[in-house]
Amino acid sequence: MSARSNPALPPDEVAESLFQAEHETLLRAILGNSTDGLFVVDAQGHKLYANDVAHGILGHGFTRYDPNGWSERYGLFYPDTRTLYPSEQLPLYRSLQGEEPPEVDLFIRNPSHPEGRHFRVKSRPVRDRQGKLLGAITNLKDTHEQRQAEAVQRRTELRFQLMLETAQEGVWMIDADRRTTYVNQYAASLLGYTPEEILGRHLFEFVYQAEHARSDRELATQQNEGQAVLVNDFRLMRKDGTPVWTLIAACPVQGESGEYLGSLAMITDISQRRENEEQVRRLNVELEQRIRERTAQLEFSNRELESFAYSVAHDLRVPLRSISHFTQALSEDCATPLDATGRDYLQRIRASSQRMTELIDGILAISRVNSAELVETDVDLSGLAQAVAEQLQRWAPERTIRFQLQDGLVDRGDAQLLRLVLENLMGNAWKFTREKPVAEIQFGTLPETGKGRVYFVRDNGAGFDMEYQKKLFGVFQRLHTQQEFEGHGVGLATVQRIIRRHKGRVWGEGRVGEGATFFFTLHELASR
Repeated sequence: MSARSNPALPPDEVAESLFQAEHETLLRAILGNSTDGLFVVDAQGHKLYANDVAHGILGHGFTRYDPNGWSERYGLFYPDTRTLYPSEQLPLYRSLQGEEPPEVDLFIRNPSHPEGRHFRVKSRPVRDRQGKLLGAITNLKDTHEQRQAEAVQRRTELRFQLMLETAQEGVWMIDADRRTTYVNQYAASLLGYTPEEILGRHLFEFVYQAEHARSDRELATQQNEGQAVLVNDFRLMRKDGTPVWTLIAACPVQGESGEYLGSLAMITDISQRRENEEQVRRLNVELEQRIRERTAQLEFSNRELESFAYSVAHDLRVPLRSISHFTQALSEDCATPLDATGRDYLQRIRASSQRMTELIDGILAISRVNSAELVETDVDLSGLAQAVAEQLQRWAPERTIRFQLQDGLVDRGDAQLLRLVLENLMGNAWKFTREKPVAEIQFGTLPETGKGRVYFVRDNGAGFDMEYQKKLFGVFQRLHTQQEFEGHGVGLATVQRIIRRHKGRVWGEGRVGEGATFFFTLHELASR
């Protein structure tokens, strides 16, 4: 396609008509100092004037080449940077057809700009007073940096929008009139809507009726004080009218001068958490009820067992006393007819009845430990240990015993029950060291490690085989025969029950012939 044919004026005459003598210097100065590329052509497209910026953009001036080849010659592309722009659609070409073309964006890549740059091109036809087309003037505005900045901004906005739309949190924006200006897909889906169904609608259309007053207070705080708010256990309303429990973190949106424009909220669905909490609450109620029932059953069983143990113990004492008395009477009154074997049998019967009496006493002692009321005070354990040591020494003044008792040990507990603990542990140590020429009995604490105080009672006596450690605290369980060491096997069982009532632990360590150590703690389980 060629340029429209017009009666041509010589270029000099056209230039003279475009640049009158009285204006030529001023116009050239204005055009020459412009930061945009500017050039003027006649009606045939021949260059009449081009400033330095235009020369820098196009590389060289217009020639008499066919205007249909301008795009290829000067490297004019669409903004996609790949597609050649049709020459007949160029603003300059259309201006030479007498049109008033719109501005267009071009990408120009040529030897002057091998990497290419973006420009906005505007062209206007020039006519004389009679309306005759004399040529056109074209403006090339460099928009490369602007377009790059816009591209960066678009990518940033796209990433931001992608983050909002893919986030597993609801995002909701309202204006100062509380109408929705933005809602992401997650928030809309949470309520059973599409984002388009929510945009423009008042916030309260999606808030549970009972939460309206609370919403007013929180929004007023944001608007008046400019503060962010965190609202827990807040109910929004689904499309079907059912509530959904949420956690909302909201902050005010303000303009450049600080005026309130609206609010932005992040919405977390806590329905599952609420359901879990409700389930835990129901389970706790059921558990508490079961505990009350089980406690009542245990208390009843304990009372029954205590009553049974007490009754059995007392009922057994009567026949045992009879056995003991009659065997003694036989020994005293009928000793002559009996031979040595018969007297031995009587002695064994009396010993067995005495043993039974001791076992009954042990049962009653354990029963009393379980049923006794726990009265806690500050207990001087060092003082109790000293009193027990003095009592043991009085029992066998002929024995040589070295007591090592740590001073200053005070702890919370029941004084009577803790004395019973020390009497049993130190009494065992006294008993199992009787074969030693010099018995050694210690009471103290291990070096503290921040995990609580550990007490111990240590001796250098007979010790025990660690293989049988689990039998130590069983009722009537003994690691030594009656002939080796007397006892009825309830002392350590009693200790264990007392320590458990004090929320502690007790355990033992030993080696045969090298002594034993018993450790215990108080209030350890209560502090965890």
